[in-house]
Amino acid sequence: MKKFIVAVLLALPFSLFAQDKLGYINTGELITQMPEYAENQKALEELAKQYEDELLKMREEYYSKIKDFQDNQATMPDAVKEARQSEILELEQRITTFQNTANTGIQQKQESLFAPLFEKVRTAISEVGKENGFTYIFDLSTQAIVFQSDKAQNVLPLVKAKLGLN
Repeated sequence: MKKFIVAVLLALPFSLFAQDKLGYINTGELITQMPEYAENQKALEELAKQYEDELLKMREEYYSKIKDFQDNQATMPDAVKEARQSEILELEQRITTFQNTANTGIQQKQESLFAPLFEKVRTAISEVGKENGFTYIFDLSTQAIVFQSDKAQNVLPLVKAKLGLN
């Protein structure tokens, strides 16, 4: 009987730690398996293709103007040379501006398409955490905590006290 009581007393501290339940997930892997992911990727690829096609047209026009300028500059009057050089520079600026606009447009579209998907995943993780009594769920793809229960304890005050920062 004494052995049993000693065993129970020794096991008691371990049972207190056993109440914390930790979990992990790789949200990157999960998201790529969702049907919405393929649809969103396809929409982004189509948008990127539209931008790339337009950019290709602009570059073709640019290279055509440069070739024409190089081929005919020896016989051009100075005023025409300056006008053509100005056109080429303006076209370079338009291409650069368009590239920046395209990148921003793709990024904004990506955010608008994937925000609901990320929210759906966050909600599901939260529900799973609460339903299954997890204290924390870690996301392996971002190395972050994606769920924290009300039972979790912030140790900042304890560490501040230890460092004498109260």
